[in-house]
Amino acid sequence: MTIKIEQPYSLGARWIHTMLAAPLENHWVNCADGKVDSISSKPAHSAAQHLGEHSVILPAAINAHAHLELSQLNAPFDVPSRSMSDWVTALMTFRRSAEYDAAKGIQQALCLPELLKSTAAVADIVPAIYGCRESNEAELLDQTRVPAKLSSLKHIPFIELIAWQKDAAEKLNYGIVHTGVLAKLFGLSPHAPHTVCPELLENAIKQKVPLAMHLAETPEELHLLQHHAGPLLDMMRRADPDYQPISVLLGKRPMDYLQLLSAAPKAFIIHGNYLDDEELRFLAGHCETMSVVYCPRSHAYFRHTSYPLKKMLDYGVRVLLGTDSLASVPNLCFAEEMRFAVEQHPSVPPEMIYRLGTIEGAAAFDLLSEGWGTLQADSSAQLLTYSVR
Repeated sequence: MTIKIEQPYSLGARWIHTMLAAPLENHWVNCADGKVDSISSKPAHSAAQHLGEHSVILPAAINAHAHLELSQLNAPFDVPSRSMSDWVTALMTFRRSAEYDAAKGIQQALCLPELLKSTAAVADIVPAIYGCRESNEAELLDQTRVPAKLSSLKHIPFIELIAWQKDAAEKLNYGIVHTGVLAKLFGLSPHAPHTVCPELLENAIKQKVPLAMHLAETPEELHLLQHHAGPLLDMMRRADPDYQPISVLLGKRPMDYLQLLSAAPKAFIIHGNYLDDEELRFLAGHCETMSVVYCPRSHAYFRHTSYPLKKMLDYGVRVLLGTDSLASVPNLCFAEEMRFAVEQHPSVPPEMIYRLGTIEGAAAFDLLSEGWGTLQADSSAQLLTYSVR
């Protein structure tokens, strides 16, 4: 859970990870007025509680990727094949249903105890709604502001851009630039290579805002890039019989997109499950502005090959952690996400995985100066706590 301290209070644990030095054993985090005032070997305040032999205290997490719009779902989609094309078909069926309401889904997510109990900030892909009704993304963002009572949770919105036809891209481009929506955003999310035509991606890059793009997510995507064929092409042509990959795709491999995205002030490569060694070296060389976001439980849901986390870290790639959505994970509890990642990657020290979900995310989203991502004097007293199994 996450604990935010409002009165002078000391919280002890078997291990405290400040993210600034080696883990501290059987220490105390001393808090007052919503901030950490010190970390010590004994409690500094009379109100004190030790969390137990197996307890861990971390800074509250930075969830680097979520689709909160889907938080009306009660369980991940039941897609036996777990193929991306079948899963997207299920997603589009849900989005067309009477049950779906993007604003309601985001509002519901921002009140979920499982999110509030583990997370300081969440980077959220907010769906574009052009063509759905007479409205715009600025209105949707107004409808999904974090309630004042939850002001400690920072919502980091990226508007999702999907348009593979030039005329649709021009309409979306015009709306993003001229409706004032950019002022309400952290960034833009040109969704994926096969759903974003060149005009839309190039305009997104020109806006000089952070970008988040799903890339190297599936073998089907790599096959479509390389051969202009396969299940994703079939899926796109079911949506639009006139879909032509030659007029949409900007390259033959993820590297072609990485090179384009490197022109943005910040770029978040969502998933990156199948990046090759050359692409990882490229990302390592741009680690100040480019990050890969790993979603451990979603990765397992889709039955991908083992995530190359250790290789990425060995290369020097900046890796962050995200939950993805309730369409592929059972909940948005970040403590469970980190625990699962630790179990899946025994060759990576747990303290390194903790860093990916805290200080690395805070650095990537410029949150360190706001007191998130570390535990030290004057940092936020919002604490992620859980028991090691």
